[in-house]
Parts: sequence; C-alpha cells; structure tokens
Amino acid sequence: MMFRSNLAKLVGGLDPAKHSVEIDLLTRCRRLEDLQWLADNNDGWLSPAKRGPRVKLVKHGSGTFLVVSYDDGWSKTLSQAPFKKPR
Repeated sequence: MMFRSNLAKLVGGLDPAKHSVEIDLLTRCRRLEDLQWLADNNDGWLSPAKRGPRVKLVKHGSGTFLVVSYDDGWSKTLSQAPFKKPR
C-alpha cells in the first residue's frame, strides 16, 4: 500500500499533457524492483532521445527516487518520493 502512495507522489509532479509517456512507464511499476529497473535501464531515461527537455528517473542512495527534467545541461527536480525495501 505504501508503494502505491509513494508512486502516486512521484507521478504527481509530472504534467499529464507533457509527460504521458513517462507517466505510463512509472504507473506500470507494481513493486520496488520495477522502479529500480527503470532507474537502472537506459541510464534512467524515461523520455525518448530528442531535443528539448528529457525526463530521467534517479535513485538516491537513501532510497529516495527523483524524477528530473534535463534541458540544455540544466536539471530540475519535478518530483521525489521515498521508497524503502519491505522487511
């Protein structure tokens, strides 16, 4: 249950009109391992390679995941949420 609410927080920072592809990828995650796979695969890029802003999923060492927008060498955090491994 905590995973779903944290995932909703992570997705909540994205604009559905601009980030439909990225939202779709994130909402397909059903468990922490799925989210980790997205962060590890393709260097975490959620957006296709293109000009302009791209969105990336990054995992911080503390277990927090961040969704970051990169544009012309600059980054901006769009959202973040803590995820902990179930005991």
